[in-house]
Amino acid sequence: GASPNSLWIMRQCFKCGTSASVGEVAVWDAPKSKWIWVRDGIDLWEGFWKRWRRYPTAVWDRPGNNIETCDIYCGKCWEGFGQHVKPYSKYALSKECEELAVRAGILFVDPSHSSHTGNPFLCPTCKQFFNAGVCSLQKHLKDSHGDQQPSARKRKLDDAAMPKDFLEPVLYVPGCSNSETVSSILKGKYTAVSWHHGKPLYKKEGLPSEKDNVPVVLYFWDSRDGDKNHGWWFGPKEGGERVWAYNFFNRDHQTVTVPAFGWKVPHDGVLDTMLCITTRSQATDKRNDSTFELRWEFVASADGQDDWQPMSKDMNDALEKRWADGWRGDNGTDTFHVHSNGFTYGIDCYCMVQWNVRTHRRRNIRRGEVRPDVNTMLPKLAEKDAQVESLQSERNSLAEDNKELIAKVKQLETEKNALEKSQADHATQMMLEEAWRMNSQLQTQTCTELHHWDAAFSNIQQALVEACPADHYGDCRRMLKVSITGLQQIRNVDLWKAYDFQKERVRKELERRDGVPTVASALPSRVCKWAHLDTKLNEILLIHGTTKDRIDQIATFGFDERLARESGLYGQGIYFTDQSCKSLQYSGEAEQKVGCFIIARVILGHPYDAPGRLLQTRVEPFVEPSDPSRGRFHSVRVHPGTPRAIGQIQVHREFVIFNGAQAYPEMIVHFTIT
Repeated sequence: GASPNSLWIMRQCFKCGTSASVGEVAVWDAPKSKWIWVRDGIDLWEGFWKRWRRYPTAVWDRPGNNIETCDIYCGKCWEGFGQHVKPYSKYALSKECEELAVRAGILFVDPSHSSHTGNPFLCPTCKQFFNAGVCSLQKHLKDSHGDQQPSARKRKLDDAAMPKDFLEPVLYVPGCSNSETVSSILKGKYTAVSWHHGKPLYKKEGLPSEKDNVPVVLYFWDSRDGDKNHGWWFGPKEGGERVWAYNFFNRDHQTVTVPAFGWKVPHDGVLDTMLCITTRSQATDKRNDSTFELRWEFVASADGQDDWQPMSKDMNDALEKRWADGWRGDNGTDTFHVHSNGFTYGIDCYCMVQWNVRTHRRRNIRRGEVRPDVNTMLPKLAEKDAQVESLQSERNSLAEDNKELIAKVKQLETEKNALEKSQADHATQMMLEEAWRMNSQLQTQTCTELHHWDAAFSNIQQALVEACPADHYGDCRRMLKVSITGLQQIRNVDLWKAYDFQKERVRKELERRDGVPTVASALPSRVCKWAHLDTKLNEILLIHGTTKDRIDQIATFGFDERLARESGLYGQGIYFTDQSCKSLQYSGEAEQKVGCFIIARVILGHPYDAPGRLLQTRVEPFVEPSDPSRGRFHSVRVHPGTPRAIGQIQVHREFVIFNGAQAYPEMIVHFTIT
């Protein structure tokens, strides 16, 4: 059985069941008789310093912790219930009474109200108010809502049959890693046959196990025999002495689903990660003649960056089928399991992560656009090559007499070149064009749409995620769920000429200056890895957040400082940042659900570090106010921590320029937050 003080306590709110591993929760520290606040399981709030302190392991995983299941409350349940019932509070309850109150759904209401002065506990079922005394609330709960000794009539109703509105699923058990004998006993298909202790009882289909010649049932046992026996069990019969596995999750009255994970094999042993219960058979997911298109990818590199590879066909088909069914986990969770290439993988639908059940190696996954199937493209190229060779041979024999044949050969050569060119990724094409751009010879349309299978999509998406600082929380964390929906490459010769002119101007001015600081961008350079940036001019890649109705204007006419807002905190200029979560605030995503970024080359030259607000500033400050002949700075740099107003400081890093020609819009990024 699982005691409340064991390592695997219920990591969820004791009252509502919300996961305690994500967000902020209150934890009752019984030895010190005080509440502590925990964020994401590993950050502890230090009230004296007013900051979060991160620990290497989760609070409930530390050796010697005294945290019990009833000590954890989410913020909402702590405010409305938990803080009032723990020891030393005015309306403190015993541990037994607290558990009974949670099970019965008891509410804590304002004790000062005239209708129930001094009686703050409301029983919603009986519509009565009670105080915290042993002879009041606790007596009522034991007499009217006690589950320890259910009446014979209630027990008969519980065990007789399943409710009519209960849609019993078919469960599948893949086995366990404890032993081949136990794995063979548990492995199989289970169907609900009756109702036991308020939850469904499942029986394994087919003949009894060949290993022991015994039947197998999966059943729930309530708390009538104490917490040690309270939970889900595998055994030959319900309530018997012989059992094979135990799970203490999903024990509340409202939940009737069987827990998918957390099984101990044997019942008093350690967790068995292979024993995972699903609502679909892996055998039914395999299709010999699958019509699913290739969409699913995983990160293959060890560092988890920039190496998205397609999944195997059977793995792709299993995930695509699950996607078509609504992309939900098993048994009401966010997770499910699939088998591929002899391995079992767990899939987290919400976090988009897969892990190997045996090795525990985790990889990010994603569902992208339909990939061009190389197996179909190569035969097409080979076919075109064969046709070209055949027709060229005929042309040599017929010389120039057959002009129609020559035209057909030319057409086939064009088609072949087009197919080959389509295989080159966007970055390669841009590298070839960069030399033309540097000589101002590029003459193409202003914006070019990229194909969704282009490598630039994954490169830029990963770069935007990395550009969100790891120590930023709140709305900043939404950038981790960015999904790029479109990319446009800007090619504007007029803007490039103006930008190139500014580079020469800044270069000449910097030749006469000493002590110019070097500026590096936190935005990974692979977003535009074809770009040749001049570090001597502090030319870097930055992000400009804007709305969809302004991107065509910027792509055509560039950045215009005359249109900048007069209310800019650091001057009436054009604002950029290398932190994607800052640009998100101005992208229009919150209102339109689709946001826009412009990735731009920006010449910062000699930056001025803002000491605070620079309201109404329209030009760069002088390098030496007492000697204007030394010229002006070329940009303004704002560091995190810069004072913004009384009691407020700057959170993100920003850059401001007052000459729009110092920035060249390189790429337009359309995205959503999933």
